[in-house]
Amino acid sequence: MQRNRARVSFYLFLIVLISLTNSILDSKADVASVKYSGTGSFFPAENCPLIMTNASVLFDINYNEPSNIIDISFEGNYTIYNPNVSQNITVAAPFSSEFKNLESTCIIKVENDQKPFTFYQYHWSDPWAEYLDTVEFGSLYSFVLTNITIVENSSVQIEYSFNAYMIPSIDDDQIRISYNVGTSRAWNGSITERVELNTHGKLPNSFSSEPPYFDDYDFTLMNFSDSRSYTWEWIDETININTVYISYSFPHHRFIRMLRFFIILSLYIGVPLIIAVIFRRIKRKRTEKKINDTFLKFKE
Repeated sequence: MQRNRARVSFYLFLIVLISLTNSILDSKADVASVKYSGTGSFFPAENCPLIMTNASVLFDINYNEPSNIIDISFEGNYTIYNPNVSQNITVAAPFSSEFKNLESTCIIKVENDQKPFTFYQYHWSDPWAEYLDTVEFGSLYSFVLTNITIVENSSVQIEYSFNAYMIPSIDDDQIRISYNVGTSRAWNGSITERVELNTHGKLPNSFSSEPPYFDDYDFTLMNFSDSRSYTWEWIDETININTVYISYSFPHHRFIRMLRFFIILSLYIGVPLIIAVIFRRIKRKRTEKKINDTFLKFKE
């Protein structure tokens, strides 16, 4: 009777594990939240009548698969025009906290003169969030803050650059490197903007390719022998969309996580079951021994 129960328990355990394995292998849904890593153009920390007339952004992204490191070089050049009286304002550039080493390599130049800056952690009460994509913004972003002075009826050139890196973890199903063009709406007037992302090494699996019906831009995709270039351009326009991006997918990470879960579950279920079977066998042998000893005594 006990042997039959042990067999039934063991077979039930096998059925559960087999069904779990099939569900893991057939699973298509993302089981971990997708991270959005990126930056955006400068925007004013206070209301002002200034106009960002031009923005030119260049990402150089190198995904080294053997080391599993994504190196990111960024350079943004911005032209801000003041049609009114002289202004002294604070401007902020958002960046993802997942960009490692950014703070130590960041450089801000105004009219080719390097300027001091500070780093600021986003707070829920900051009004700047209205210029950012709320889905991608979350709590991942910090800010580079710097002060600029623009005299009346003149323009200034701001250059923002850094070198950073990212290390995808086993919990990442997808890494998206984005640029928030929606920050240009913080300024008055229309803008001419160009965002170029050059990728090397492991190539992205996807990118933002379809503009919403209310927005228009020129998009160029160029393939080379060992790299790929993505370019979005707006000419004297009001930009309506929030972000452009490239994205790397890691379907094998999902399988590894499921396999890890499978092993842990097996340990939690299998080890107690094996111990229970062993104890039952020991108990059965003791019972059989007692019966045999009693029989032998009775026989004597």
